[in-house]
Amino acid sequence: MNNKGNMINRNINIDISKLPKEIQNMIDELEEINKTDDWLSYDLKFDTLDIRAKSYVLHNIITEDEYKKIIAKYGGIYD
Repeated sequence: MNNKGNMINRNINIDISKLPKEIQNMIDELEEINKTDDWLSYDLKFDTLDIRAKSYVLHNIITEDEYKKIIAKYGGIYD
């Protein structure tokens, strides 16, 4: 199975520059992992992103809408 390049929903736009640096770095890592077709590493990094982003929502650092966009964009496999 070749999912290369398909783990990110490119139809969702997020202004990553407005997100906390930690989240930006995790997204950069996901973008790099996505190029390698290593779905296990991708899933593990995504889980970490999900947990940290939830924490930022709870502390009012990012909005719930931003969180939902992050999860929608980086949370699955797309054609």
